[in-house]
Amino acid sequence: MNPVDLYLSVRQKEGRLYPDEVVALLPAIPRTHPLWEEWQVRAISCKQLIRYLERQGSSLDILDVGCGNGWLTQKLAQIRGSRVWGLDRGSFELTQAARLFRNSRLGFLTADIFHAPFALHSFDIIILASVIQYFPDLPMLIQTLRLLLRPNGEIHILDSPLYPEREIPAARERTRAYYASLGFSEMAEHYYHHPVSALTGFSARWLYHPNRWNARLMRFLGMKFSPFPWVVVR
Repeated sequence: MNPVDLYLSVRQKEGRLYPDEVVALLPAIPRTHPLWEEWQVRAISCKQLIRYLERQGSSLDILDVGCGNGWLTQKLAQIRGSRVWGLDRGSFELTQAARLFRNSRLGFLTADIFHAPFALHSFDIIILASVIQYFPDLPMLIQTLRLLLRPNGEIHILDSPLYPEREIPAARERTRAYYASLGFSEMAEHYYHHPVSALTGFSARWLYHPNRWNARLMRFLGMKFSPFPWVVVR
């Protein structure tokens, strides 16, 4: 099975392929849904990202890499003056996104980011939301995306783990066990665990760190803040 079809099969087994009426309302989802808590976290990440981008105070050209069903992409397109592209390798969810979210400032494209037909310096903002774990070489991905950025442009990494080196072996074992439990052991070969050191050499700014005391306190108090960092790379 090729990686795109394998990924789609895993998402179906996980219950992450949603009908149109659910996707249209994301990140809002019924409290009875088994993934409700996860979507509460995604909703907060989305709100913080939108607030940050709205403060930029000018029209933004935005690329959402690995956009899936497009729920976040269409939220980005609601920022005043924004022009947004959602890109994904898989056509199944992208077809759903194009069907549900129609906006003159929003487009969807099925492509591999390493062969996407964008001109150099096309974007002010590039979003990597819950997607870096599917790329084997994070520094190479960032280098590729930087070519698409305008001067002072930003790459936003969020809702994905970045690990201290010492934690990677255990994380890999958890991943293998998880996909084996789903009946898709081979998916573990397409899920990558990037160390924090992968950002070495880039200008990286941590807007949110889940291990800082205030973030741990908020989660201890029951607030649905992300267990994953939010990093801006230039």
